[in-house]
Amino acid sequence: MKKLRWLVLIGLLLSLVLVACGGGAAEETAPEPQATEAPAEEPAEETEEVMEEPTEEPMEEEVMEEPTEEVMEEPTEEVMEEPTEEVMEEEAVEEEAMAPEGCNEDLTGETITLHQQAGREGPIAAILGEAFVFATEDALAAVNADGGVCGAELAVTFNETNYDVDQEVAVYEQTREDAILIFTYGSGATVALAERLNEDQIISFAAGVNGPAMYGTPNGYTIGDVPIYSDQFAGFVQWLSDNWADVKPESAGDEIVVGVIGWANAYGAGATTPEALEFAESLGVTVLPLEEQAVSPDADVSGQIQNMLVNGANVVYNQNLSFSVAQVIGTVRALGVWDDVIVGGVGWSFNQDVLNFLGENVALADGYYGVVPHVTWSDTDAAIVEEAAAAFEAGGYPDTERTNTYLLTYATFFAVRDILVHAVNSDGYENLSGETILAAAEDIGLIDARGLFAFDLRDGFRAPRMAQIRQWQLQDDGTIIDVQVQDFFELPDTRPAQ
Repeated sequence: MKKLRWLVLIGLLLSLVLVACGGGAAEETAPEPQATEAPAEEPAEETEEVMEEPTEEPMEEEVMEEPTEEVMEEPTEEVMEEPTEEVMEEEAVEEEAMAPEGCNEDLTGETITLHQQAGREGPIAAILGEAFVFATEDALAAVNADGGVCGAELAVTFNETNYDVDQEVAVYEQTREDAILIFTYGSGATVALAERLNEDQIISFAAGVNGPAMYGTPNGYTIGDVPIYSDQFAGFVQWLSDNWADVKPESAGDEIVVGVIGWANAYGAGATTPEALEFAESLGVTVLPLEEQAVSPDADVSGQIQNMLVNGANVVYNQNLSFSVAQVIGTVRALGVWDDVIVGGVGWSFNQDVLNFLGENVALADGYYGVVPHVTWSDTDAAIVEEAAAAFEAGGYPDTERTNTYLLTYATFFAVRDILVHAVNSDGYENLSGETILAAAEDIGLIDARGLFAFDLRDGFRAPRMAQIRQWQLQDDGTIIDVQVQDFFELPDTRPAQ
């Protein structure tokens, strides 16, 4: 009875936190929204939904106008330009990454416009925040203050989608004639647009890294901002297998049994692909059938967690993000089994928004693991973190937006700038297109994102290949910090057979 009363108390506390952090907007979530990974994120249903990473847009006088409600018919477009902020020196991610190159042409007076489609309105956007908006504006300011692309100004046109897959497709169809590069933020968008992008030869940098969609066609035009979800899951399983004796709960035996809980859409199913399951089996790790979680701040996941425990799970892996991770953490704690299982998840689950939702109960996240494919805010000695932190502070943004989504978005624009420079040098500005941009990216191969991470387009890959394992740890003052427990390592290759 004490545990039951504690469970009810935790549920009430989480509900209060959700209301304080945007729960009012979230009440509009029926039918279940197509959320992003966001995007950090990243998320949504196969070809019928969207996320992400999450970014993941400057304008001359205002950050952005409020997008219209009739987005399907007339998506809002906003061109971001006229940046003014200064940039710090670049730092290579790895020795293999190509250093920034000079320019063969002077493009002063020209403007290169990229496209971005995501959500700034609607229930999911209200919850996931606008870190990608702030980072886009700040990164464009920094890039253009540093000379832009061989003197050309870099600009972004934003189009509202509400993270709805139908609107993602509608916006794409209205911009495809002009677009050469598009930023998207959900698995649903990745799934729905992959073949269209390949046919139209338009590059997409995607926060929703659905492996089957990205690798369905060899040498496709969708590039992931983070490792594909099946690679991240396989990497976590590999780390568990290598370190089980040191990290396993006292009550656990020698066999690793992983329960996976994921959103009921393409994002949620992204980890447990046949290739990832085959890799786990090769290590002797048992992976239970996927437990689906409704994309709603009011979802009850006690049944899913109990199913895992009944079937012997000693690991709970989250293929979700934001409020959904908080739900899992609160439920595992309320059931009194936190010390009997390892709890962790995909990179988008290890984000500030989770801690925002826990609020005064943030201590509940103590011990949570994340597969993190980039440097984080905790790496204060990294030049890219110092630079991004300065831009964030100058922008006066809320601390709740100091997320990995901001960092990833900010750094990605510098990698894109370098690819564009290489494309101009290789094929000429008059031939700049999705095709020549992809060729330039493949020619560089390992593309430094300002030291935060590196895109890997070598040997047919279309996403980063490295990650670290980090853990949230409670401090004496009641705050949570993220700590690296495993240095960067190469993730298993779980690309689908082509």
